Amino acid sequence: MARVRHRKSINPFRTQIDVERPDWADVLEPGKAVELDCGFGRAEFILERARQRPDVELIGIELRRYLIEKAQQQIEEAELPNVHLYLANVKEHLPVLFEPRMLHKVYIHFPDPWTRRRKHRKRRMVDAALVGTIHPLLVPGGEVHLMTDKRVVAHEMRSLFEAHGGYENACGEGQFCHESTTGIRTREERYYIQRGDRIYRLKFVRP
Repeated sequence: MARVRHRKSINPFRTQIDVERPDWADVLEPGKAVELDCGFGRAEFILERARQRPDVELIGIELRRYLIEKAQQQIEEAELPNVHLYLANVKEHLPVLFEPRMLHKVYIHFPDPWTRRRKHRKRRMVDAALVGTIHPLLVPGGEVHLMTDKRVVAHEMRSLFEAHGGYENACGEGQFCHESTTGIRTREERYYIQRGDRIYRLKFVRP
């Protein structure tokens, strides 16, 4: 298996982007479920999800412009009309982009861990503010799928979602999921598994 290069971390507080809410009535096909991939990276997951579920509208947001450009080229080559990518900051722009009860599923896979220095913890994507921001954007029964190879990040994410009070841990309170919650394994996930690293998976549901 080819070596997987780790994504370069990007400080979300130093990236200034002007974002406006798209006219979703013109962008999305009516009646389809809407799913969000936060920080889609190489876009392997969102592209495969779009192939498997043409009945779902996939929205991806990313801070790295060059990754959006690469993914957009793949979307055009694969002719996937149900994928829509936006340059945006997950920590700031979700309420700008989305209406309440608009999202059916949210995916956060292998976010930048920021584990080298304690003072950098505030840069992690998943914090109490994001957990609270996502909740009203989900439809009742909506899901949040999370995955990381970093133990400290996994335990932090689990604690934050369970402490919120508006989510249920689909794999059991205080537990991680033993298997994939999406059925899709990207090259990055396979790389960590082959290396012998544990993958921490979580799935939370808005009751």
